[in-house]
Amino acid sequence: MGHSHVDSEWVTFSKELKISFRTPISPSLLLERMNDALIGLSRALKDEGCQLIGHIKVLIRSDAGEHLFISLTSFDQIPASKGKMENEVSEIMLTINAIVYGFNEARLNFLVGQKMEERFKCYVDQLSC
Repeated sequence: MGHSHVDSEWVTFSKELKISFRTPISPSLLLERMNDALIGLSRALKDEGCQLIGHIKVLIRSDAGEHLFISLTSFDQIPASKGKMENEVSEIMLTINAIVYGFNEARLNFLVGQKMEERFKCYVDQLSC
């Protein structure tokens, strides 16, 4: 479920996404896939006319109670991460928050889902939003 608030041309966006893996994946693979998803999202935003990324932040909560925080604040940035996961994960809950300038909220929602599915589809049967 996503929601937005538009102030001038700024769009704020929030979405929760649950991903259940067929078999547990390593924290390093999870981080690699999530970084790829955020880089893909930022490229798609830029290609489709988004003027500025205020931020894109992802809080990952694992089924083992561990947390990882990943953020991106510009089109050309490599995502930064904080926190550490020690254990393989079977299921994660993502909270995705974004502030972008000059872009459509419905399209942003679509792109978030698309980029997560592209990067995680070979590990899951279905993403649930």
